[in-house]
Amino acid sequence: MNRKRIYQSFKFICPWAFLGLVIALFSSCTTLSIVTEILSGRDRDREIALQPVHWQERGPLRYTSGRIENPPLSFWAVAIDLDSPGLRVVVGPEPLEYGIVPSIRVSTFAKRYGCFAAINANPFDRVSNREGEPTRVIGIAIHEGQILSNPIPRYWALLIFKDGTARIVPQNSLLLPDRTPDYQFLDSVRYAVGGFFPVLRDGIPLAGRGTRYPRSAVGVSQDGKILYLLAINGRLLDSIGTTELETGQLLSTLGAWEGILLDGGGSTSLVIQQTDGTYKILNHPVQEMDLDFERAVATCIGFRITGAW
Repeated sequence: MNRKRIYQSFKFICPWAFLGLVIALFSSCTTLSIVTEILSGRDRDREIALQPVHWQERGPLRYTSGRIENPPLSFWAVAIDLDSPGLRVVVGPEPLEYGIVPSIRVSTFAKRYGCFAAINANPFDRVSNREGEPTRVIGIAIHEGQILSNPIPRYWALLIFKDGTARIVPQNSLLLPDRTPDYQFLDSVRYAVGGFFPVLRDGIPLAGRGTRYPRSAVGVSQDGKILYLLAINGRLLDSIGTTELETGQLLSTLGAWEGILLDGGGSTSLVIQQTDGTYKILNHPVQEMDLDFERAVATCIGFRITGAW
C-alpha cells in the first residue's frame, strides 16, 4: 500500500485505532517515542542532525532534498544567486485592486510567468480550493517597485533592493509613526513579500512556537546575495513537520544567515521547472486530509531568466 492510500485511510479511523496503526507501522523505538509525544501534546523542539548538504547545480539554480530520522522529516530547498545574469524576480499575481489578488496555485503561477522556481509567500485572509477568487493579501508585497499591499506591523518580510541584495526586516520598520508606509525607504525596494515571524537571526535559530506544521520559509545569506527557499513536509507519518526553532536550524544548515516563515500548512508548495520544461511540486502539499492537493494561495515569489540558461 502506498503512502497516499495509507494517509487517506486515516480519515476513517478512530483515534485509538489510529494510534494502534502508528505503533504497527513504526518499529523504530525512537520514531514511536516521537509520535507518542506528538499525539499526547508533549512534543518539544529537537536538535536537527543533518548530514552535509549535496547541492545539484542547474544554471542559476541549486537544489537539494533531505531526510531526517529524529524527528522524521523530509524537505526540499532551492538556492538562488541574485547576481545571476538575466535573473528576474516575479511577485504576484497581478492584483485585482490594492491589497486584493486572485487566488492562484504556485504551479500555475510558475507556468504563467515562466519561472524556474517559485514558492508561496504571504499569508492571506481566506482559504480557497479554487483559483481566481479574490483574496486579501496580509503584509507587504512589492513587484518591480509597485506596492501591492501594505505592511502589517506584527510580521516580518523579505525585501530585495534595487542594488540586487536582499534583507529580512520587521514590517513595522516599513511604516512611519502614523502607520502609513514609508514610501521614501520603500523607493529603494524592488521586490518584497511578507511572511510571519523570524526563525533565524544573525545565524542563530530562534525558539518560537513548538507546534509542528508543513513549512514554507525563505532565508538570506550573510552578504544578502543568496536566497534559500525551503519547503518541509508535514502531517505525514514519515514527515511530521517542524517547529519554528527546527525550521531555523534547517535554514542555517543550508547556508542562510537570516530567515522567516512564509505561509505554511496546507499552503506550502515549492515548484521548479524540470529540464524538459515541465513543472514539478517538490514537496507533498496536504490540504486538510487530502495528500498532494495543491491549495490556491495569495502571493507567490518566483524567479525567471531572460534568455537561454
